[in-house]
Amino acid sequence: MDKSLYSKVKIEDAGEICKRIVGDADFQASIILTNAKKKKSEILKEANQEAEDKKKDILKKNEIEIEKMKQKIFSTLNLEKRKLFLEEKSRFIEAILEKVKVMAMEFRKDPGYRNFLEKAISEGIEVVGTSEVDVLYSGLDEKIINESSIKNIKGAMLNFKRSDFKDIGVIMQSKDSGRIYDNTFSARLKRLYDEIYMDLLKGVFYPSQLDGKN
Repeated sequence: MDKSLYSKVKIEDAGEICKRIVGDADFQASIILTNAKKKKSEILKEANQEAEDKKKDILKKNEIEIEKMKQKIFSTLNLEKRKLFLEEKSRFIEAILEKVKVMAMEFRKDPGYRNFLEKAISEGIEVVGTSEVDVLYSGLDEKIINESSIKNIKGAMLNFKRSDFKDIGVIMQSKDSGRIYDNTFSARLKRLYDEIYMDLLKGVFYPSQLDGKN
């Protein structure tokens, strides 16, 4: 074979091989590029989804925290409202009780006051429970105390002693002062305070108000 022809064939074969190699490289590069774009798209999609999920999670947590904060604020406001309402009710009831005390002092002028004193003394005799009892009375009641009906109450020997209090009623005590029973109006009111307070509360305010709902 002519050497020049052989060289020509070799050169042509080499060129064809280069073309194939370049073609294969371009094809492989195209595949790689396509796969890379696809992978990039998948990564971006996953990243966006993760970001969206985190965003929703944060918003959900924020909503929960906001709701908790709202409940806390409402709870505090309701407690303050109930506290103020109870304070107002207490002031109102205390004003009523003060008025009752004033009216009690006026009871001294009532014809039935003598019977009230007799009952107060009789109760005191039973509570003190001794054969001899000191009866402390207000100087404002001296005229009534001096009446024979008061002096002759049965149940114990009574020693009447004028005292400096102005309240209606009497204070009873044993001779040695070991047992004392305060049966003045103020003491009686104090003993019944809780019961009277609740009765006034129920009588003046509606049930829903007692629950602090209004």
